Amino acid sequence: MNDIYFDIASDLQYNAKQEAQAVLDYTNLLDKINSSKIDESTRNILIDNISELISDELNHQAVLNKLFVNLTNIEPNKT
Repeated sequence: MNDIYFDIASDLQYNAKQEAQAVLDYTNLLDKINSSKIDESTRNILIDNISELISDELNHQAVLNKLFVNLTNIEPNKT
């Protein structure tokens, strides 16, 4: 793989890692919300919105990984 491809592939994986960190952070936030004493209506609004954010981050990870595979021709193992 030439150097520019390696640099781009590295950047893609760095960004996928950042997306994964965001999912972890949002998941921790959901845990805090679920264990808080806020009213149920507010809790549900927060959970719905944060769940949507998590979904977006997961989509971003999938796209970044697809780009990585397309660039490097390295496929995940099939199980």
